[in-house]
Amino acid sequence: MVVTQNVQRATRSQSMASSYLLVALCSASTLFLTGCGSDPEVAPTASPDAAPASVATAEASSDERPTGEPEVSEQAVSPTTPAELPAIVRTEPPVVVEPAPVDTSPVESPLAVASPEPETSAPTPDAASRLEEQLAAFTIPPAWLASVRPKWSTSKPWKEGRQEIRNLLGKGDDASRREGIKLTWDYLQKNDIGDGHEYGMYMFLGGEPLWAIHVYRERLARDDHSYPPYFGVKALAALYTQYGLFSEAEKVLENGMTFKSPDPKWNEVRAAELNDAFGDLYAAWGKIDQAKASYQEAARLFPLGKPPYGKHLLPRKAKKVQAKLDLLSTASLDGASLRDGQYRETSLGYSGDVQLVVQVKGGRMVNVRVTKHQEKIDQNACVLIPQRMSDAQSLQVDGVSGATVTRDAIVSGALSALKKAGLE
Repeated sequence: MVVTQNVQRATRSQSMASSYLLVALCSASTLFLTGCGSDPEVAPTASPDAAPASVATAEASSDERPTGEPEVSEQAVSPTTPAELPAIVRTEPPVVVEPAPVDTSPVESPLAVASPEPETSAPTPDAASRLEEQLAAFTIPPAWLASVRPKWSTSKPWKEGRQEIRNLLGKGDDASRREGIKLTWDYLQKNDIGDGHEYGMYMFLGGEPLWAIHVYRERLARDDHSYPPYFGVKALAALYTQYGLFSEAEKVLENGMTFKSPDPKWNEVRAAELNDAFGDLYAAWGKIDQAKASYQEAARLFPLGKPPYGKHLLPRKAKKVQAKLDLLSTASLDGASLRDGQYRETSLGYSGDVQLVVQVKGGRMVNVRVTKHQEKIDQNACVLIPQRMSDAQSLQVDGVSGATVTRDAIVSGALSALKKAGLE
C-alpha cells in the first residue's frame, strides 16, 4: 500500500469495481503496500503482545524495530522454501484486461505530488515504455528540493530525525510533505539513515512514486541485505500495479517468495502477507479467481502464525483479508434494501483501530464518518475516503495515494456496517 492507486467508469460490473477497491502501492505497499503493501522491514520496540502505538509508525506497517539495529526482525512475508509456501494459483493473463490503476487521481489527492502521477488510464502495451521515459526524465534529487528549508536540524541523530519525518509526512499538507522528504535526503547525504530501508519507504509514503521506484529497484538489486527487504518487494509491486505493469509486479512478488526468513516462527505470517499482496495485484489485474485464491490462503494462514510478538493481531488481519474477499463478491449498493439507522463498526488500520459510523436514510447510505482512529501517516484518508463514500453513496471510490492500509480499513468497516443494515 501496496504505496498509490481510476476504474473505468463505463464498466460497472461487480468484479471489476470490487477489484479496483482492493489495491494499492503498497501497499508497499503496501506493499506496500503500502500498497501499496503493508509492513516495513522493522520490528516493534514494545513488548511482544503490546498493540502498535508508536508515533513513528509508517502507513506501511504495524511492526517496528529499534532504530539503528540491522534488519533482523520479522515483520513481512517470510516463506523460506517453495515447500513451505502456500500454493498460489496462477494462470496466463486474460487476453483483454482493462482495470485502471488505483490511487492515482491527482485532482482529489490531498497532496500536490511533485513527481509525475501514475497512469490513470487502462494499462496498454507501451505502459512500461512510458514509465521508463518518466523515470529517465526524473532527476534525483528533484529541483524543488533545494528550496526547502527544514526547521529540524540534522545534527540530531537519525533515531530522532525519523520520528520528525514521520510526523511531517502525517500532517497531510504539501509543505510538510516536502520538508519530510528533504530531511530524509539530508540524513542520507550524511550517511546517517540507519540501514537505509526507510529512504525508499519515505519516498513511497511521501507521494514520490518515481523516486521510490528508483530507490527500490536499486535496493532490490543488491544481495547484501542484513534482512530480506520484504517491504521493498511489496512497495515496488504496488507501484508497478499503479502504473498498470501487472506482469512486472507479479515478478517482483514472486522474487520475494524466494527470500529465506531468519526466523521460521514467522513463516505463516509472512506467507499470509505475501498471499495478501498477490491478491491485491490479481484483483487489480482482473484475475478474480487468482485474487480469491490468494486472499483465501492469506485468511487461512494468518491465524496459524506463531510470531514472537503481535500474535493478538493475526485474527484481525485475517478478518481484513476476508473483507477483501467479501468485496469481490458483494453486489452493488444500487437497488440494495437497507434498514435506516446509524451503524457503528471498528476495523483494524495500520496503527490501530479505525472506528466509523455509517448512516442509512431512506434505504440508502447517505453518510460515512470516521469517529476515531490512530493512523499517523494516513494522507488525510480518514477524511477523504468517508467523504467520497458519502458523496457517491457507494463503497466504490478512489483511494488516496500512500494510505492503502487505512483506506482498506475504512472500506471493510463500512462494508461490515452495511451488512448490519441488511446488505447481502
